[in-house]
Amino acid sequence: MEHYQLGAQASARSRPRRTVLLCCTLALAFFLLAARLDLAERLTQSLWRQEHWQLDELALSLLVLALALAGFAVRRGRQVALLLAQNRALTQRLLRAQEEERCALARELHDEVGQDCTAIRAAASYILRARDGDQANVQACAASIARSSEALHAMVRTMLRRLRPPVLDSLGLAPALQALCDSWAQQHGIACHFAPQAIPDSLDDSTATAIYRLVQEGLTNVARHAGADRATVELRADAHGVLHLAIEDNGRGLCTDKTPADGFGMLGMRERVAGLRGHIRWISALGNGLRIEVALAARCAA
Repeated sequence: MEHYQLGAQASARSRPRRTVLLCCTLALAFFLLAARLDLAERLTQSLWRQEHWQLDELALSLLVLALALAGFAVRRGRQVALLLAQNRALTQRLLRAQEEERCALARELHDEVGQDCTAIRAAASYILRARDGDQANVQACAASIARSSEALHAMVRTMLRRLRPPVLDSLGLAPALQALCDSWAQQHGIACHFAPQAIPDSLDDSTATAIYRLVQEGLTNVARHAGADRATVELRADAHGVLHLAIEDNGRGLCTDKTPADGFGMLGMRERVAGLRGHIRWISALGNGLRIEVALAARCAA
């Protein structure tokens, strides 16, 4: 396997060299053919006969066009390389975040669920061995089983909310966002106002989930970094079927030396919006808050 990987890396490194060598070979072959046929002289004579059409200027114009296209290709190549590098970094961060989430769930299952299961098993074993006159201890064990069962149920509900908000399936996007804003405001002590307007009732699951996660990540960034005491979430659909989401706070805004792609949360938001062929932008006034604007097509469920 290691030899295979080394061979693949060597092949990838040598591929651009082979391409450059092929281009040079083709250019040399064309030069030899043009020298053999006096191609430039013949072309010049042909163009001079069409002087009234100014075709003799065509060669330089085509040269300028070729140089412009080459520059455009180089610039686009750099942009593609940058996007690929960002995508690779995002993939690695997503994998690390996924692994951290799995570790957190494993710790909670071991510490909380395991402890409650042990308590239930011990109480049930005592009840099975209890004698007829030991009613008080049997009732105490039954109460312990009930408490442990309630704790297990609460733990399962918490894990389910982390994995998938149930209100999103049962009530829809607008009530889910309202519940998210209310719980976030209560948890962090920051006022949060949700303003929905003309949201379609039949949004498909991917669009609704993406919007919910965008609001969730945006509010998380406000709580962690903004230092704000007020946040606003706006969601509306226009007459053209485009959803407009805005998350705004009155915090410190972005630093002048920080771009929206610096943070993992911001990068994840941008990639989530790009996956739905939407647009996202950050409008920051240093010391006067940050506004995140998202626009994407309102796809409805079939």
